[in-house]
Amino acid sequence: MALIIVNPNPVFDRTITVNELIPGAVMRTLNVELTAGGKGINVARVLRALGRAAPLIIPTGAQDRAQYESFLETEGAHAQLIDVSGPIRTSSIYLEQVSNRVTVVNDAGHPMSKADWNATHESIIAATESGDIVLVMGSFPPDLDPNSLVSLIDGIHSQGAEVLIDVNPQCLSASLSANPDVVTPNVDEAEAALRQGRADVMDSHMLDHDLTRDRAEKAALELCQRGARRAFVTAGEAGVAMASGDQIEWAASYPVETVSAVGAGDSFVAGLAHEWSATGQGQVVDWATAMRFGVATSANSCEQVRAGGVSPVRVQEIMSSLREKSYS
Repeated sequence: MALIIVNPNPVFDRTITVNELIPGAVMRTLNVELTAGGKGINVARVLRALGRAAPLIIPTGAQDRAQYESFLETEGAHAQLIDVSGPIRTSSIYLEQVSNRVTVVNDAGHPMSKADWNATHESIIAATESGDIVLVMGSFPPDLDPNSLVSLIDGIHSQGAEVLIDVNPQCLSASLSANPDVVTPNVDEAEAALRQGRADVMDSHMLDHDLTRDRAEKAALELCQRGARRAFVTAGEAGVAMASGDQIEWAASYPVETVSAVGAGDSFVAGLAHEWSATGQGQVVDWATAMRFGVATSANSCEQVRAGGVSPVRVQEIMSSLREKSYS
């Protein structure tokens, strides 16, 4: 059983450290780091750290391909890059030294032509075999028909593989008609998908935990009612809601000293996928354990600056604590 990661809209992560982010002011940076980014790249980073390498399939703008490919090679990522037109977008991540506040501004990206998407679609299906798990991670390029994801899910299922969807709300909403095996939005994305809206500003993490939990559980159940076979709705420091059919389960987050929560949801997906893919064919997946392992990887990633950075030893320490104590 192989894991394959699809990252439809890659990005350069420009992580900028400042003393304090002051709107309207002129400031100097303390440090700037440029890396290959995107939800799929973050997931692959975690899986490599855990000893479970997974190939990436990435439509990559030809204008920036050389630099992006160089960053991936430096990390040791194995990726199939598909040439498409245009540049690669940038995400600006502002880390403030005077607090633990992190501000993220994501570019939408360059529009993708139908021909470029068809080439990407064909490459994904060609790489997929029966029993595989395909993780479709991140936003889709602007102007691409959200129903493109429906045909991709159908194609993956026709290969005898399963699919996890963690995409922008419009594509998530469209995908539900194709009965994705697992969906993993955060609560803002889930609610936007269910009401067919947008999630341009995501701030549910600033709300009371009990309120956020209630919203996450309701959204997870409704995602299943709309077509998802299993839904995990992440709710930041509050925890994660898991639904299947009309059954709901909650896992509280593990308390850590947060350095940066950027990519925490991606680290959750990586931990979940790690345990899911470790289940032998014909065996029943222990989803509760897989969810807790996702919580452990997510918690550890919050202790790191780089999105998707985890320590296997620390992840196991957190997992042991989750087994011994109840955080629900």
